[in-house]
Amino acid sequence: MEFPNRGEFADGVNPPTLTYLGSPVWKSADEWHAAAPFVVHWVVHLRGRSSALIVDEINWWPLLLSLKCRRVMAPEAHLAGPDPALLQFCSDPKAQDPDGMSRSYAWITPEDAAQLEKLKPQGVWLNRTLKDSLVDWGLADVLLATGQLDGILRDGIRQLMAKSAAFDPNQTVASPGKASEHYNWKAQLDSGKTLDQEFVGVTHSLGAYLFFNAINPDAPSTSEPGQSTAAASDDAAVRYIFQRTSLVYFFANQIQMLEITNLENAPQPPAPAFQDRGLNAPPALTASAENFRALVNRWKQMQTDFQTALHPNDETARKKLQVVAWSDPSDVITFRVPKIGDVDVVNLYVQNAHRWFGLFESPGKAHSDYAKNKEVLRVMFESSKSTRTQ
Repeated sequence: MEFPNRGEFADGVNPPTLTYLGSPVWKSADEWHAAAPFVVHWVVHLRGRSSALIVDEINWWPLLLSLKCRRVMAPEAHLAGPDPALLQFCSDPKAQDPDGMSRSYAWITPEDAAQLEKLKPQGVWLNRTLKDSLVDWGLADVLLATGQLDGILRDGIRQLMAKSAAFDPNQTVASPGKASEHYNWKAQLDSGKTLDQEFVGVTHSLGAYLFFNAINPDAPSTSEPGQSTAAASDDAAVRYIFQRTSLVYFFANQIQMLEITNLENAPQPPAPAFQDRGLNAPPALTASAENFRALVNRWKQMQTDFQTALHPNDETARKKLQVVAWSDPSDVITFRVPKIGDVDVVNLYVQNAHRWFGLFESPGKAHSDYAKNKEVLRVMFESSKSTRTQ
Protein backbone atom coordinates (compact mmCIF):
# COMPACT_ATOMS: atom_id res chain seq x y z
CA MET A 1 0.00 0.00 0.00
CA GLU A 2 1.29 3.45 -0.90
CA PHE A 3 0.23 7.07 -0.50
CA PRO A 4 1.09 10.19 -2.50
CA ASN A 5 3.97 11.94 -0.76
CA ARG A 6 4.77 15.13 -2.63
CA GLY A 7 3.39 18.65 -2.86
CA GLU A 8 0.16 19.06 -0.89
CA PHE A 9 0.37 15.38 0.12
CA ALA A 10 3.80 15.56 1.78
CA ASP A 11 3.90 14.56 5.45
CA GLY A 12 3.20 17.40 7.87
CA VAL A 13 1.82 19.78 5.25
CA ASN A 14 -1.19 21.87 6.27
CA PRO A 15 -4.42 21.17 4.37
CA PRO A 16 -5.51 23.13 1.29
CA THR A 17 -7.33 26.32 2.24
CA LEU A 18 -10.72 25.22 0.91
CA THR A 19 -13.84 26.22 2.80
CA TYR A 20 -17.48 25.16 2.62
CA LEU A 21 -19.91 27.97 3.53
CA GLY A 22 -17.07 29.64 5.41
CA SER A 23 -15.87 26.57 7.35
CA PRO A 24 -12.58 24.78 6.53
CA VAL A 25 -13.00 21.44 4.77
CA TRP A 26 -10.06 20.00 6.73
CA LYS A 27 -9.37 21.58 10.11
CA SER A 28 -5.86 20.31 10.81
CA ALA A 29 -2.80 18.63 9.33
CA ASP A 30 -3.95 15.38 10.98
CA GLU A 31 -7.30 15.52 9.18
CA TRP A 32 -5.58 16.24 5.88
CA HIS A 33 -3.15 13.37 6.48
CA ALA A 34 -6.14 11.01 7.01
CA ALA A 35 -7.77 12.23 3.80
CA ALA A 36 -4.95 11.10 1.49
CA PRO A 37 -5.86 8.72 -1.36
CA PHE A 38 -3.92 5.47 -1.58
CA VAL A 39 -3.10 2.56 -3.86
CA VAL A 40 -3.02 -1.12 -2.88
CA HIS A 41 -1.00 -3.49 -5.09
CA TRP A 42 -2.50 -6.99 -5.26
CA VAL A 43 -0.38 -9.78 -6.76
CA VAL A 44 -2.62 -12.54 -8.17
CA HIS A 45 -1.19 -15.84 -9.41
CA LEU A 46 -3.65 -17.31 -11.92
CA ARG A 47 -3.89 -21.05 -12.38
CA GLY A 48 -2.12 -22.17 -15.55
CA ARG A 49 -0.46 -18.79 -16.11
CA SER A 50 3.24 -18.13 -15.66
CA SER A 51 2.87 -14.35 -15.32
CA ALA A 52 1.27 -12.76 -12.29
CA LEU A 53 -1.74 -10.46 -12.56
CA ILE A 54 -1.14 -7.19 -10.70
CA VAL A 55 -4.20 -5.28 -9.53
CA ASP A 56 -3.37 -1.68 -8.63
CA GLU A 57 -6.43 -0.59 -6.63
CA ILE A 58 -6.48 3.22 -6.53
CA ASN A 59 -8.70 4.54 -3.73
CA TRP A 60 -9.56 8.23 -4.12
CA TRP A 61 -12.59 8.32 -1.79
CA PRO A 62 -10.83 9.44 1.47
CA LEU A 63 -10.48 12.93 -0.02
CA LEU A 64 -14.27 13.34 -0.01
CA LEU A 65 -15.17 11.97 3.43
CA SER A 66 -14.91 15.23 5.39
CA LEU A 67 -17.45 16.96 3.16
CA LYS A 68 -19.74 13.96 2.69
CA CYS A 69 -19.86 13.00 6.36
CA ARG A 70 -19.97 16.42 7.99
CA ARG A 71 -21.68 18.58 5.37
CA VAL A 72 -24.07 16.10 3.75
CA MET A 73 -24.93 13.13 5.97
CA ALA A 74 -25.06 14.96 9.31
CA PRO A 75 -27.51 17.68 8.14
CA GLU A 76 -29.55 15.08 6.24
CA ALA A 77 -30.28 13.33 9.53
CA HIS A 78 -32.36 16.38 10.51
CA LEU A 79 -34.30 16.42 7.23
CA ALA A 80 -35.08 13.07 5.60
CA GLY A 81 -33.73 11.16 8.58
CA PRO A 82 -30.53 9.49 9.83
CA ASP A 83 -28.80 6.69 7.96
CA PRO A 84 -27.30 4.59 10.79
CA ALA A 85 -24.94 2.63 8.53
CA LEU A 86 -23.38 5.72 6.93
CA LEU A 87 -23.23 7.61 10.22
CA GLN A 88 -21.37 4.67 11.75
CA PHE A 89 -19.02 4.59 8.77
CA CYS A 90 -18.29 8.30 9.24
CA SER A 91 -17.68 8.00 13.00
CA ASP A 92 -15.88 4.64 13.28
CA PRO A 93 -12.36 4.56 11.77
CA LYS A 94 -12.43 0.76 11.83
CA ALA A 95 -15.42 0.75 9.50
CA GLN A 96 -13.47 2.88 7.01
CA ASP A 97 -10.42 0.68 7.30
CA PRO A 98 -11.50 -2.98 7.69
CA ASP A 99 -8.20 -4.39 6.37
CA GLY A 100 -5.83 -1.88 7.96
CA MET A 101 -4.99 -0.31 4.60
CA SER A 102 -5.99 3.34 4.79
CA ARG A 103 -5.57 6.28 7.14
CA SER A 104 -9.00 6.47 8.72
CA TYR A 105 -10.54 9.21 10.84
CA ALA A 106 -13.68 9.90 12.87
CA TRP A 107 -15.11 12.69 10.71
CA ILE A 108 -18.13 12.74 13.02
CA THR A 109 -17.52 11.96 16.69
CA PRO A 110 -19.16 8.76 17.94
CA GLU A 111 -21.13 10.83 20.43
CA ASP A 112 -22.52 13.13 17.72
CA ALA A 113 -23.31 10.17 15.49
CA ALA A 114 -25.22 8.51 18.34
CA GLN A 115 -27.30 11.68 18.86
CA LEU A 116 -28.01 11.97 15.13
CA GLU A 117 -29.17 8.35 15.00
CA LYS A 118 -31.81 9.13 17.63
CA LEU A 119 -33.51 11.69 15.40
CA LYS A 120 -36.95 10.70 14.16
CA PRO A 121 -37.04 10.26 10.37
CA GLN A 122 -39.30 12.75 8.61
CA GLY A 123 -39.14 11.28 5.12
CA VAL A 124 -40.84 8.02 4.17
CA TRP A 125 -38.55 4.99 4.19
CA LEU A 126 -38.12 4.36 0.46
CA ASN A 127 -37.57 8.00 -0.49
CA ARG A 128 -35.08 8.75 2.26
CA THR A 129 -33.19 5.51 1.57
CA LEU A 130 -32.81 6.45 -2.09
CA LYS A 131 -31.75 9.96 -1.19
CA ASP A 132 -29.23 8.91 1.46
CA SER A 133 -27.51 6.16 -0.51
CA LEU A 134 -27.68 7.41 -4.09
CA VAL A 135 -27.97 11.20 -4.03
CA ASP A 136 -26.29 12.22 -0.77
CA TRP A 137 -23.57 9.56 -0.78
CA GLY A 138 -23.20 8.72 -4.48
CA LEU A 139 -24.13 11.72 -6.59
CA ALA A 140 -22.27 14.05 -4.22
CA ASP A 141 -19.02 12.53 -5.56
CA VAL A 142 -19.79 13.85 -9.04
CA LEU A 143 -20.35 17.41 -7.81
CA LEU A 144 -17.22 17.37 -5.66
CA ALA A 145 -14.95 15.95 -8.35
CA THR A 146 -15.94 18.54 -10.95
CA GLY A 147 -15.43 21.48 -8.58
CA GLN A 148 -12.46 22.84 -6.66
CA LEU A 149 -11.33 19.34 -5.64
CA ASP A 150 -10.65 18.41 -9.27
CA GLY A 151 -6.97 19.43 -9.25
CA ILE A 152 -6.28 17.84 -5.86
CA LEU A 153 -7.87 14.54 -6.93
CA ARG A 154 -5.94 14.59 -10.20
CA ASP A 155 -2.59 15.24 -8.53
CA GLY A 156 -3.13 12.45 -6.00
CA ILE A 157 -4.17 9.94 -8.65
CA ARG A 158 -1.24 10.87 -10.92
CA GLN A 159 1.21 10.27 -8.06
CA LEU A 160 -0.41 6.90 -7.34
CA MET A 161 -0.30 5.92 -11.02
CA ALA A 162 3.43 6.70 -11.02
CA LYS A 163 3.86 4.34 -8.06
CA SER A 164 1.86 1.68 -9.92
CA ALA A 165 4.11 1.99 -12.96
CA ALA A 166 7.17 1.46 -10.76
CA PHE A 167 5.77 -1.47 -8.76
CA ASP A 168 7.71 -4.71 -9.27
CA PRO A 169 5.97 -7.84 -7.92
CA ASN A 170 9.23 -9.79 -8.14
CA GLN A 171 10.68 -7.63 -5.36
CA THR A 172 7.85 -7.99 -2.84
CA VAL A 173 9.53 -10.91 -1.09
CA ALA A 174 13.12 -9.72 -1.29
CA SER A 175 12.30 -6.16 -0.19
CA PRO A 176 8.88 -5.97 1.48
CA GLY A 177 7.37 -2.51 1.32
CA LYS A 178 9.86 -1.26 -1.27
CA ALA A 179 8.70 -3.03 -4.40
CA SER A 180 7.71 0.32 -5.90
CA GLU A 181 11.35 1.40 -6.00
CA HIS A 182 12.57 -1.37 -8.27
CA TYR A 183 10.93 -1.49 -11.70
CA ASN A 184 12.61 0.92 -14.10
CA TRP A 185 9.65 1.92 -16.27
CA LYS A 186 11.48 5.02 -17.49
CA ALA A 187 13.94 2.87 -19.42
CA GLN A 188 10.99 1.28 -21.23
CA LEU A 189 9.06 4.47 -21.94
CA ASP A 190 10.44 5.36 -25.35
CA SER A 191 12.17 2.12 -26.35
CA GLY A 192 9.29 0.97 -28.55
CA LYS A 193 11.00 -2.40 -29.08
CA THR A 194 9.17 -4.74 -26.72
CA LEU A 195 5.92 -4.76 -24.77
CA ASP A 196 7.15 -5.09 -21.21
CA GLN A 197 3.77 -4.67 -19.49
CA GLU A 198 0.11 -4.43 -20.48
CA PHE A 199 -2.49 -2.51 -18.50
CA VAL A 200 -6.29 -2.83 -18.46
CA GLY A 201 -8.35 -0.04 -16.94
CA VAL A 202 -11.30 -1.08 -14.74
CA THR A 203 -13.29 1.83 -13.32
CA HIS A 204 -16.48 2.20 -11.35
CA SER A 205 -18.89 5.15 -11.47
CA LEU A 206 -16.90 8.38 -11.09
CA GLY A 207 -13.68 6.40 -11.57
CA ALA A 208 -13.92 6.53 -15.38
CA TYR A 209 -13.79 10.33 -15.30
CA LEU A 210 -10.95 10.38 -12.76
CA PHE A 211 -8.95 7.76 -14.67
CA PHE A 212 -8.85 9.78 -17.88
CA ASN A 213 -8.61 13.07 -16.04
CA ALA A 214 -5.14 11.93 -14.98
CA ILE A 215 -3.99 12.56 -18.56
CA ASN A 216 -4.43 16.28 -17.91
CA PRO A 217 -0.97 17.49 -16.82
CA ASP A 218 -0.81 19.49 -13.62
CA ALA A 219 0.79 22.91 -13.58
CA PRO A 220 3.61 22.53 -11.01
CA SER A 221 4.18 25.17 -8.38
CA THR A 222 7.40 27.03 -9.18
CA SER A 223 7.70 28.06 -5.52
CA GLU A 224 8.49 24.49 -4.45
CA PRO A 225 11.92 23.17 -5.46
CA GLY A 226 11.73 19.96 -7.45
CA GLN A 227 7.98 20.15 -8.07
CA SER A 228 8.39 20.85 -11.78
CA THR A 229 10.66 17.82 -12.22
CA ALA A 230 8.34 15.62 -10.15
CA ALA A 231 5.26 16.69 -12.12
CA ALA A 232 7.07 15.93 -15.37
CA SER A 233 7.93 12.48 -14.00
CA ASP A 234 4.26 11.88 -13.12
CA ASP A 235 3.27 12.96 -16.62
CA ALA A 236 5.74 10.47 -18.10
CA ALA A 237 4.40 7.68 -15.87
CA VAL A 238 0.83 8.41 -16.94
CA ARG A 239 1.93 8.33 -20.58
CA TYR A 240 3.75 5.02 -19.97
CA ILE A 241 0.56 3.44 -18.58
CA PHE A 242 -1.84 4.76 -21.20
CA GLN A 243 0.52 3.75 -24.02
CA ARG A 244 0.22 0.18 -22.78
CA THR A 245 -3.54 0.27 -22.16
CA SER A 246 -5.75 -0.80 -25.05
CA LEU A 247 -8.83 -1.94 -23.11
CA VAL A 248 -10.87 -0.06 -20.49
CA TYR A 249 -13.97 -1.29 -18.65
CA PHE A 250 -16.50 1.20 -17.26
CA PHE A 251 -18.90 0.08 -14.51
CA ALA A 252 -21.90 2.34 -13.65
CA ASN A 253 -21.12 5.08 -16.14
CA GLN A 254 -21.58 8.77 -15.39
CA ILE A 255 -19.67 10.29 -18.31
CA GLN A 256 -22.67 11.97 -19.94
CA MET A 257 -23.69 13.64 -16.68
CA LEU A 258 -20.14 14.76 -15.88
CA GLU A 259 -19.60 16.28 -19.32
CA ILE A 260 -22.58 18.58 -18.78
CA THR A 261 -20.22 20.55 -16.52
CA ASN A 262 -17.65 20.93 -19.32
CA LEU A 263 -19.42 21.95 -22.50
CA GLU A 264 -17.40 22.27 -25.68
CA ASN A 265 -16.94 25.48 -27.67
CA ALA A 266 -18.37 24.86 -31.12
CA PRO A 267 -17.16 26.95 -34.10
CA GLN A 268 -19.19 30.14 -34.32
CA PRO A 269 -21.14 31.03 -37.45
CA PRO A 270 -19.64 33.91 -39.44
CA ALA A 271 -20.63 37.40 -38.31
CA PRO A 272 -22.74 38.14 -41.47
CA ALA A 273 -25.11 35.30 -40.48
CA PHE A 274 -26.05 37.35 -37.44
CA GLN A 275 -25.89 40.78 -39.03
CA ASP A 276 -28.33 39.77 -41.77
CA ARG A 277 -30.91 39.29 -39.02
CA GLY A 278 -30.00 42.53 -37.27
CA LEU A 279 -28.13 40.70 -34.51
CA ASN A 280 -24.67 41.10 -33.14
CA ALA A 281 -22.31 38.11 -33.16
CA PRO A 282 -22.20 36.28 -29.80
CA PRO A 283 -19.27 37.09 -27.54
CA ALA A 284 -16.23 34.84 -27.59
CA LEU A 285 -16.37 32.10 -24.95
CA THR A 286 -13.61 31.56 -22.44
CA ALA A 287 -11.55 28.41 -22.92
CA SER A 288 -12.58 25.54 -20.64
CA ALA A 289 -10.52 22.66 -19.30
CA GLU A 290 -9.96 19.79 -21.67
CA ASN A 291 -13.11 17.75 -21.94
CA PHE A 292 -13.43 13.99 -21.76
CA ARG A 293 -13.46 13.56 -25.54
CA ALA A 294 -10.14 15.37 -25.88
CA LEU A 295 -8.57 13.23 -23.15
CA VAL A 296 -9.75 9.98 -24.73
CA ASN A 297 -8.40 11.11 -28.10
CA ARG A 298 -5.06 11.83 -26.43
CA TRP A 299 -5.08 8.27 -25.06
CA LYS A 300 -5.75 6.99 -28.57
CA GLN A 301 -2.81 8.99 -29.92
CA MET A 302 -0.49 7.68 -27.20
CA GLN A 303 -1.51 4.10 -27.91
CA THR A 304 -1.34 4.53 -31.69
CA ASP A 305 2.17 5.96 -31.54
CA PHE A 306 3.34 3.17 -29.25
CA GLN A 307 1.78 0.37 -31.32
CA THR A 308 3.22 1.85 -34.52
CA ALA A 309 6.68 1.87 -33.00
CA LEU A 310 6.16 -1.66 -31.66
CA HIS A 311 4.96 -3.06 -35.01
CA PRO A 312 6.24 -0.66 -37.69
CA ASN A 313 5.72 -3.07 -40.58
CA ASP A 314 2.63 -5.01 -39.46
CA GLU A 315 -0.52 -2.97 -39.00
CA THR A 316 -2.59 -6.09 -38.24
CA ALA A 317 -0.47 -6.80 -35.15
CA ARG A 318 -1.28 -3.43 -33.57
CA LYS A 319 -3.76 -3.43 -30.70
CA LYS A 320 -7.05 -1.62 -31.26
CA LEU A 321 -8.58 0.53 -28.56
CA GLN A 322 -11.78 -0.61 -26.94
CA VAL A 323 -14.02 0.78 -24.21
CA VAL A 324 -16.58 -1.65 -22.73
CA ALA A 325 -19.26 0.13 -20.73
CA TRP A 326 -21.43 -1.93 -18.37
CA SER A 327 -24.84 -0.71 -17.21
CA ASP A 328 -27.67 -2.20 -15.19
CA PRO A 329 -30.76 -0.46 -16.65
CA SER A 330 -32.18 -0.35 -13.10
CA ASP A 331 -29.09 1.48 -11.80
CA VAL A 332 -30.42 4.95 -11.00
CA ILE A 333 -27.09 6.73 -11.59
CA THR A 334 -25.64 5.04 -14.64
CA PHE A 335 -25.87 6.32 -18.21
CA ARG A 336 -25.27 4.95 -21.69
CA VAL A 337 -21.82 5.89 -22.98
CA PRO A 338 -21.77 7.32 -26.52
CA LYS A 339 -18.96 7.07 -29.03
CA ILE A 340 -16.11 9.12 -27.60
CA GLY A 341 -14.14 11.01 -30.23
CA ASP A 342 -12.46 8.44 -32.47
CA VAL A 343 -12.88 5.59 -29.96
CA ASP A 344 -15.82 3.21 -30.29
CA VAL A 345 -17.68 2.14 -27.16
CA VAL A 346 -19.43 -1.19 -26.60
CA ASN A 347 -22.40 -0.83 -24.22
CA LEU A 348 -23.35 -4.01 -22.36
CA TYR A 349 -26.46 -4.33 -20.18
CA VAL A 350 -26.68 -6.65 -17.19
CA GLN A 351 -28.80 -7.26 -14.10
CA ASN A 352 -26.91 -6.95 -10.83
CA ALA A 353 -29.63 -7.94 -8.37
CA HIS A 354 -32.96 -9.74 -8.14
CA ARG A 355 -35.96 -7.88 -9.55
CA TRP A 356 -39.24 -8.03 -7.66
CA PHE A 357 -42.26 -8.44 -9.96
CA GLY A 358 -40.60 -6.20 -12.54
CA LEU A 359 -41.15 -3.24 -10.22
CA PHE A 360 -38.11 -3.00 -7.97
CA GLU A 361 -34.40 -3.86 -7.83
CA SER A 362 -32.15 -2.90 -4.94
CA PRO A 363 -30.72 0.52 -5.97
CA GLY A 364 -27.53 -0.03 -3.98
CA LYS A 365 -26.79 -3.41 -5.51
CA ALA A 366 -27.80 -2.24 -8.98
CA HIS A 367 -25.14 0.47 -8.74
CA SER A 368 -22.43 -1.31 -6.77
CA ASP A 369 -22.44 -5.01 -7.67
CA TYR A 370 -20.97 -4.99 -11.18
CA ALA A 371 -17.72 -6.51 -9.91
CA LYS A 372 -19.71 -9.26 -8.15
CA ASN A 373 -21.80 -10.09 -11.21
CA LYS A 374 -20.67 -13.46 -12.59
CA GLU A 375 -21.87 -12.54 -16.07
CA VAL A 376 -19.64 -9.46 -16.05
CA LEU A 377 -16.67 -11.47 -14.80
CA ARG A 378 -17.21 -14.16 -17.45
CA VAL A 379 -17.05 -11.57 -20.21
CA MET A 380 -13.95 -9.94 -18.73
CA PHE A 381 -12.07 -13.19 -18.16
CA GLU A 382 -13.70 -15.59 -20.63
CA SER A 383 -16.82 -15.03 -22.72
CA SER A 384 -20.60 -14.79 -22.42
CA LYS A 385 -23.35 -15.34 -24.99
CA SER A 386 -26.23 -14.00 -22.91
CA THR A 387 -25.10 -10.43 -22.35
CA ARG A 388 -27.15 -7.93 -24.35
CA THR A 389 -25.29 -5.38 -26.46
CA GLN A 390 -27.00 -2.23 -27.65
